Amino acid sequence: LMLYAILQEIERKYPDAQVYVPIYAIRQGLSYIHTNLKLRNKPFAKIKKVAEKLHIPGILRRLHLPYYFIDDSSAVNGTDYFIDASGFAFSDQWKPTDYIVKVWEKQLMGYHKQGTKIIFLPQAFGPVNLPNTKKELALLNQYADIIMPREEVSLGYLQQCNVNMKKVRLFLDFTSIVYGQCPKRYDHLKNGVCIIPNLRMIDKGVISLENYLEILNKLIDKAIAGGYKVYLLNHEGREDEELAYMCRNKLCNRIEVVTGLNALEVKGLIATSILCITSRFHGAASALNSCVPCLATSWSHKYAELFKGYGMTDCVLDVTNLVSCIDKVSEFLSANKNQEIREHLRLQLPKIQSQTQDMWKCVWSI
Repeated sequence: LMLYAILQEIERKYPDAQVYVPIYAIRQGLSYIHTNLKLRNKPFAKIKKVAEKLHIPGILRRLHLPYYFIDDSSAVNGTDYFIDASGFAFSDQWKPTDYIVKVWEKQLMGYHKQGTKIIFLPQAFGPVNLPNTKKELALLNQYADIIMPREEVSLGYLQQCNVNMKKVRLFLDFTSIVYGQCPKRYDHLKNGVCIIPNLRMIDKGVISLENYLEILNKLIDKAIAGGYKVYLLNHEGREDEELAYMCRNKLCNRIEVVTGLNALEVKGLIATSILCITSRFHGAASALNSCVPCLATSWSHKYAELFKGYGMTDCVLDVTNLVSCIDKVSEFLSANKNQEIREHLRLQLPKIQSQTQDMWKCVWSI
C-alpha cells in the first residue's frame, strides 16, 4: 500500500517520471501494479533473478566471495530521488547481517555521489541495540537528506543513535489518501468481520502457532455467534495465505478465505467491514483511515503507536488473555460503540490526510 501511495504522489507531481523498483519489491511482477507511470525493474534485475534460481548468491556467500555484481542494489544512474519505504527494516528484530549493512552502504554511497535526494519513509525504527542495526542508522544519518519516522517511539530510537535531528521530521502513516477498490465479487462480505493473520506473530516469538490459531478461532466463533459474516483475509504473501487456510481448517471450513487481491483491493474490502481484527500493520492502517473500528494483535511498538496517532487507545489485544480479547471484540461489535468509533475516526481523518500532504510538500522541497 505504501508503494501505491508513493506512486500516486509521484504521478501527481511528475506524471512523466520513470520509476525503478527492486525486483523483490513486487513478487507478482510489474503488471500487478496499476499506474500510469513508466514502472521498471532496476537494471540487471533479470540477472539477479536467474542467479537466485541457480542459488549462486548462496554458493558465493559460503565461499566467502563477493556477489554484489549479481545484486540489484547498485544505484540507478541519473536518479533524481531515492525513496525508501521498506516498512520495518531498521530494527534488531530482523537481526541485520554484515552483508545487509554493506548493501545499504554501497547503495546509499552510489546515490549520494551522483547528487540523488535520499528520502526514508519507513513504518518504524527500532529497537536499536545490535551493532549492525546501529551501523544501518549511522548510514542513514550520513547519507539521507530526510528521515521521516511515523511516531514518537521510532523518533526516540533515532535520537538514541545520535541521528542529526535537522534531517528528521515526524509524520503519521501516509496511506490515508490512497482509496481502496472493493471487487464486486466480494459484495457478499460487506458489513462482515475481517480477520487478517500474520506469521510474524509466531516467528517473532509473540505466541505459538497453536495458541495463535486458537485465539483467532475463538474470536471468529464469537463473531459468528453474534450473527456476523466472518472471513479471513490474506493481506499479502504465501505464508499468510497458508496460515489463513490453517485457521479455516481448524474451523471445519466454515468461513471464506480471501486471497490474491492487490493492495488497493485489500484496502477496499477492509473498508466495507463492520470490524477489522488484524495482525498486519497496514491492515490496521487501512481500517483506521477508512473509519472502520479495528483491533490488532501486535509484535512491535508500531501497532500501539499507529492507534495513538488516531487518538485511539486500548486497541491492541493481549493475546495471553483470551477472555479480555473476546470481551474487546464484543465491545467493538456493539452498535453504539461501533458507531462512536466510526464518528471519532471521521473527525481524525482530515487532520491525518492534511499531515500527509504536508509530508509530501516537505519531500519535494528538499
